[in-house]
Amino acid sequence: MAQAAGLDPLAMLSEIGIDTACLKDPDFKVPSEAIGQLLENSAERSGWEDFGVRLAESRSFLVLGPLAFLVREQSNVRASLQMLSSYMHLHNESLQLWLEEDAQQARLCFEYVGRSSPTRQSLGLSITVVYRFLKQALPEGWEPVRVCFMHEAPRDLRAVRRVFSNRASFKEAINGIVLKRADLERPLSTSAQLGRYAHDYVQALSDGAPRSTTAQVRRLILAALGTGHCSLGTIAMQMGMDVRTVRRHLDHEATSFNALMREVRRELAPRYLAGPPRSRNELAMLLGFSAPQSFTRWFRDEFGVPVGHWAYDGTR
Repeated sequence: MAQAAGLDPLAMLSEIGIDTACLKDPDFKVPSEAIGQLLENSAERSGWEDFGVRLAESRSFLVLGPLAFLVREQSNVRASLQMLSSYMHLHNESLQLWLEEDAQQARLCFEYVGRSSPTRQSLGLSITVVYRFLKQALPEGWEPVRVCFMHEAPRDLRAVRRVFSNRASFKEAINGIVLKRADLERPLSTSAQLGRYAHDYVQALSDGAPRSTTAQVRRLILAALGTGHCSLGTIAMQMGMDVRTVRRHLDHEATSFNALMREVRRELAPRYLAGPPRSRNELAMLLGFSAPQSFTRWFRDEFGVPVGHWAYDGTR
C-alpha cells in the first residue's frame, strides 16, 4: 500500500523505530503507538486521507490470527461480536470494543486508549476489517444501518463509497458499526461448530498473557462510562473480585479507580467536543456525570477553560 502511494515503506518503518523483522514474523509484537503514527504519517505524505480504509481492503480478517478463528466459529452475530470484544487485547492491546444495545439498534463501538498520536487511520483500518468480516459472514446483500466515524469525511470519497457503499457517515457520536438489533441473532455462515475448541485455545492464550489490573479496569470504565453504572463495585464484580482486592491491586500499580476514571474522561471529552454538536446533558451522560453542572465544573477544573470556549475554538 505504501509503494502504491509513492512511499518507501522500509524507510518509513525505520523512521518510526519499527524493526523490519516484523515483516517476516507474523507473531512479532510491535508497539501500537508506533503503528498508529506510521499510518498517520502514511496518510499525510500520500495525501490519502482514507489510508486506513484503503489498507483494510487488502487485509483478510484472518490477520487477527487465533482470534479470527474464534470469532468466525460463533453461532450468531451477538456471540461473535462479544468474543471479539473480550479477546481483542490478544491482537491489539490499545483497541477496545464494546457492544451497546437499545430497543431497535446495536452499536459496536471502537476506541483506541492510551495513545498520544491521532487514531483516525487506525480506526478506519479496524472498523473496515470488522465490517468486511460481517459482510462475508452474513447473507449476501446484508448491510449495517451505518458505519460511523467521528472525524470529518475525506475530500475524496471514492474509496469510502467503494468499501461501504452509501453506509459511511461522518461527524458521528461514535466510531463504530450500527446494526439492527435483530441482526445480532443472525447465524454466521462461517461457523463450522468448532467454537468450543476455538474458545479453549484462545482462552489459553489469554491466560498466558498477563494483563495488569490497571488495563482491565480502564477497559471496563470505557465500556461502562456512559451507561450510568460505572462504579468500582460494578467493575470489581465484572472482574470477579471484591472491591478491596481491586483497590489493593491498583494501589500496587501506583494508581486508583478515581485516577483511571479521570484519565478516561480526559481522553474522551476532547474527542466528543470535536465531533458533532452535543448538549451539556448528553456530554454529561456520555462521560458518566449525574448532572450537566457536575460535568461543566469538572471540565473547567481539568482543562482551565469553560466547555463552550473549548467547543468554539479548540482552546486547550
